[in-house]
This record gives sequence, structure tokens and C-alpha cells, in this order.
Amino acid sequence: MSIILLLSIKGFSQNNAKIDSLKRELKAAEEIKKNADKNVSDINSQINDLLPKVYLTKGGFAALNFNQMSFTNWAAGGTNAISTTALGNFFLNYNKGKISWNNILDLAFGMIKNNSQELRKNEDKIDFLTKFGHNSPLKNLNYAVLGNFKSQFAPSYNFDANNVRSPKISDFLAPAFVLASVGIDYKPIKPLSVYFSPATGKFTIVAENNVPIKKSFNVDTSKSVRQEFGALMNVLFQNDIYKNTNLYTALSLFNNYTDQNTPNRKNIDINLQILINTKLNKFISASFFINSIYDNDIKIKYDKNDESKVGPRLQLKEVFGAGISINLFK
Repeated sequence: MSIILLLSIKGFSQNNAKIDSLKRELKAAEEIKKNADKNVSDINSQINDLLPKVYLTKGGFAALNFNQMSFTNWAAGGTNAISTTALGNFFLNYNKGKISWNNILDLAFGMIKNNSQELRKNEDKIDFLTKFGHNSPLKNLNYAVLGNFKSQFAPSYNFDANNVRSPKISDFLAPAFVLASVGIDYKPIKPLSVYFSPATGKFTIVAENNVPIKKSFNVDTSKSVRQEFGALMNVLFQNDIYKNTNLYTALSLFNNYTDQNTPNRKNIDINLQILINTKLNKFISASFFINSIYDNDIKIKYDKNDESKVGPRLQLKEVFGAGISINLFK
């Protein structure tokens, strides 16, 4: 019994000695790895110092999407239709020292032709955002100035059940929305920007003398511009979320705290845009776009049988398509 006990103790001691030896080897290997990682970091830093400085970055994509439907002797019925939509999303950014300047241009225009209807517009957008920033003493926080312009390329119309076209309901610069503000810009990670301004001017422009359009966008019929002053929050995210898949998201929240109608000061204008573009191969891509808008000052007819029944409504637009796409400036 004593012999067995002695052998067990001896085996246990040998195991402990081996474990201690392996731990020493592991510690030495970790130290070697730590030094190697530091050397790699130092070498990369030296390489970056020798490379030309890149202060200007640019990119984006342009796409032309198609959709076509045709029916011949189709028992279930259907309407022949063809549509096409052109999309473009581009950015141009400058960063040097404490200065940054970011620009985004988002464009879209589309047409649709049904068998029994005239050619109609089904998409129209101009959206340009520019932001100039200067580093603050706080990490990831910049002082910033922001400007934003939104409008459309061509006239828009409504159509009744008999395909009779209404008078024009919108056009280029009728309306246009302009934001100008100063504030702070928080960038916790490179693709994300959260901008807040307590001092923002919002201008709704109807450049032509069209009374119905001015009333729709709450612009005084004797003027061309409606001015508002309030607070703005603007959130932007743009990055490749998967291989060959880019996500662009923009959320704008505006509160007019100088509204002459005091109860309206609690309202917040909301504009959310989401654009996903996926490259299927070198030239073919699929894109999905959704836009949600709520603005208490935009009056929308909600009863087709009564022109007087108008009011603010949640506006939704969704576009999905596939077609030719080219990544630019890469």
C-alpha cells in the first residue's frame, strides 16, 4: 500500500513539474508574440509614413434598373408595362488634420409606361448634403456646419380613375427644401455620424406662382419661401455591410420651436431614407430604397371625393429593382 502511495505522489510531482515547464514555455511564446506584434505595428507605421497622404476620398455607384411585364391571351388578365429607374449615390470627402468636409449626392429618376396609360413618372429625387467640421477638444466630437438641399427634376401629376391628368402638383424648386445649421458632429466610428444643431434654419421654397402647390406645402400664397427656425438631428450611416453590399441610411429630425402656431411646436418633421445596393456580378446589381416622411406642414388630400379634406399624413415610398450598375472612383 505504501509503495502504491509513493508511486502516486511521484507521478503527481512529475505532472506538476511538466505543467510548470509548459507554463514557462507559454509565457516565453506570448512574450515573443507581443514583441512580434509590436514590430509589425512599427513597420506598418513606417510604411504609412512613407506613402503619399490621401486627404480626398470619393466613391459611389450609378445604376439603371429595368422592369417589364407582357401578357398575351392570359386568362387571369394583366396589364403590359415597362419601367426604368436611374439611380446615383456619390460621396466626396476631405480630411486633413483637424478639418473635415463631407459631401453626399443622392439622385433618382424613373418612368413607367402601362399599356393603356401615357408615360408617367414613378421616381424623382435630388438630395445634396454637405457638412464642414473642425475637431473639438473632445474625442470623436467636431464643431460642424451643415447644409442640405432637396428637390426634384421634373413636374409631377396625379391621375384619376379615368387616367385624366390633374394640374401640376410639384416641379423643380416647387418645392425645394433647404437646411442651414451650425452644431456638433459625433463620429464614434468611421461610417457613422450623429449631428445635432440647436440653431437650424429650414426654408421651404416654391419658386413658381402656383397657388395649389404653395398651399400644399404651407407657403404663403403671396411669398415664395416659408422660413422656420429650430433644432435638427441628422444621423448618417454608409458602409459595406457585406461583400458587394452597401448600405446608406439617413435620418433627419427637425423641430420648429418658433412656429407662430404654438401647439405645433411639439411636432417633429421626420425624413428617413434607406438605400441598399448589392452587386450580383461585375455589371448587374439589385437595389432597394425606402423613404418615409412625416411633416405636419405638408397637406395631403385623404378623401378623393372631397377636395377640402386635407391634412398631414405619413408618406411612404419604396423602390426595388435590378439592372446595370457601376461602382465609380474605385
